[in-house]
Amino acid sequence: MDQDSKVIERHSRIVEAILQCRLKDAIDLLYMQMDGVTDWQTVSRFEDLQREYGYMLQFFAGGARDDSRHSLYAGLQAKTYLLAADARIARLKPSSMTLFCQKLRQYSQNSVTTDEARLVFETDSVPVEVHENMLEKFFDSVWTSPIWSRQDAESMANLCESTHIVKSDILFAVSSLLLALFERLDPEKFLLLCRLAESEEKELSSRALTAISLVVLKYSDVLHLFPALESRLLLLSQNVSLSERMARICMALLMTRQTAQIDRRMREEIIPTMLSNPKLGGLMSDVMDSEGESPEWSENEDMSKVRNSLMEMTELQMEGADVYMSTFSNLKNFPFFRKPSNWFRIFSPEQPDVRASLGDSGIEKSIIGKSMLSSASFCNSDKYSFALAFSQIPASQREIIAGQLEGQFDQEQMEELSKALPKEGEATESQAIRQYCQDLYRFFNLFSRRHEFTNPFEFNLNLLSNKYLSSFFRSSDSIYDIAVWLLRKSYFQEAAQIFSNMEANGDSHCTDYRFYQQMGYAWQRCSSWELALEAYDRADLLESGNSWTLRHLAQCQRVIGKYEKSLELLLEAEKIQADNMSLQIQIGECLVDLKRYDEALQRFYKVDYLKPDYHKAWRAIAWCAFLAGRHDKASQYYTRLAESGNDGTDLLNAGHNSWVQGNVSQAVDYYRRSLSVLGHDDFMAEFDSDIPTLAEKGIDKADLPIMKDCICQN
Repeated sequence: MDQDSKVIERHSRIVEAILQCRLKDAIDLLYMQMDGVTDWQTVSRFEDLQREYGYMLQFFAGGARDDSRHSLYAGLQAKTYLLAADARIARLKPSSMTLFCQKLRQYSQNSVTTDEARLVFETDSVPVEVHENMLEKFFDSVWTSPIWSRQDAESMANLCESTHIVKSDILFAVSSLLLALFERLDPEKFLLLCRLAESEEKELSSRALTAISLVVLKYSDVLHLFPALESRLLLLSQNVSLSERMARICMALLMTRQTAQIDRRMREEIIPTMLSNPKLGGLMSDVMDSEGESPEWSENEDMSKVRNSLMEMTELQMEGADVYMSTFSNLKNFPFFRKPSNWFRIFSPEQPDVRASLGDSGIEKSIIGKSMLSSASFCNSDKYSFALAFSQIPASQREIIAGQLEGQFDQEQMEELSKALPKEGEATESQAIRQYCQDLYRFFNLFSRRHEFTNPFEFNLNLLSNKYLSSFFRSSDSIYDIAVWLLRKSYFQEAAQIFSNMEANGDSHCTDYRFYQQMGYAWQRCSSWELALEAYDRADLLESGNSWTLRHLAQCQRVIGKYEKSLELLLEAEKIQADNMSLQIQIGECLVDLKRYDEALQRFYKVDYLKPDYHKAWRAIAWCAFLAGRHDKASQYYTRLAESGNDGTDLLNAGHNSWVQGNVSQAVDYYRRSLSVLGHDDFMAEFDSDIPTLAEKGIDKADLPIMKDCICQN
């Protein structure tokens, strides 16, 4: 283990000891960590800590009464925690090659004060190059700054609240605070974010509140050591105007959960298919322009799949999902993105790198360029990627490309695009929050040295589940919307918990039967059958005779083995939806559970008659006939299934039926085909689960291992 690793590992042990209230162990470990620390202020703080802790132990050992002992102990824990972070950084600073430590060494004697930065930012006549240089130095100076004093925080607050500084520079400062807090918890920086969150400037408030949320997620385990921060958070949560804003932030953060999945689908499915098939080249325009389906779609299965995928991606984009990650992730290798600060910039066509890249092409003045560079669909980082991509194109070609882009649209489309362009400052609050979350996501997941940073997108981003942030959510509708989104995206456990909390708090939504349907479904998908039954029963009380509720009640009753009750509920649902084929299948399956095979077959035959070529009905008939001993009928339907598809379970069951009939060679053939579809482990698991049924049908248990060997024989 190298020296840096030892320092980091020892720091983890110190934090663990603090959280376990083993303060002496923590201070002893910190003593070892301090070896080699030369900063006199840090050394002095450690000596003060040792002295204070020693005095407290002496008073305690002497039996002296001290009503403030517990708060004093908590205060010493907090001091030890903060000092441990400083000691870790002090030990790593001289030799570590992490970007943070490199910047720390760079700015140790060359840092920029907040007042110096403010002087430049507030001066209109400062050259662009000077302003840009100050922005970068200011960001890095804040990021690498030590623990702040109250005066430091006030100076930064004055900068952020100045009316003479452009908004983009102020928003930029929030991200520097976020990175600084991710390096070490600094109470004054955190309190400043809380102050900025109360700003009347909505975008500043949104960014500060987003940063607060991520910092709280990172430090939830230790915030109890800082009562002042807990109290400030609680006070902030009482601000009614911030409730809806926090709900939007929560949704934007939750949506980033889908980004990796969407990115994978774009990279592995949609884009490769489009590139490999020339017929797909015009698909996007076909989808947008055609009133009906292109005849080519019916000729090409890939065309249909990609069209459906693109439509799905469009729907995801409309609800706020990040569908452009894969498009722009390969455009993050420009020198511009080697600097951490540049990932957090508000896009500006006047930024020097952008100006040099675009040159005199006029792309940013064209309708297409404006559409891209001002669109709320693209985060700032991606807008920089788009603009910087032009640096790879010879200057002589840029104007031609701009003209070609315009030429892809007719005059009417160009007019529509022009009307659709957002005016300055028109991006909605939700869009601004989403853009910022996407900028953050790209930095922590695409930055070339991202592994040196804690990735907040690996935290549980459901802010409702955090004990410090849950108090922000006051709007019943916002909480409900989050629960429904989680349900739709298959986060069933989280959705179920929120629904249950809403019910416990007497939420107004609890008067709607659909609330309990959703709650029941969430618990059902978590396999919490009893809780699901309770919710469905309440839904049934609020809206009796609802077929959906009755069917799901029946499903839960069936799973827990109450087949008679399940059948009773299904028959009640049948009175409402007599022609529902899926319901008929459910009733038949329940009759099979009750070993009433003849009645079950009547249900399945009805479905087969009313809906020919319905494989679910064939499957039900085949299995029921097998259980009922009507093996010829089972063979008939298993043959149909085998000829029309290649379902591994159907082939397995066909093998069972053939074996019971004594046709071993045919059984082996079916089993081998099933094995090739399911794979060895899944096949064997399903085969073993059916052994009791095979035994009931007269298969000798001694033949089972022989059959397995035969199946697996090459």
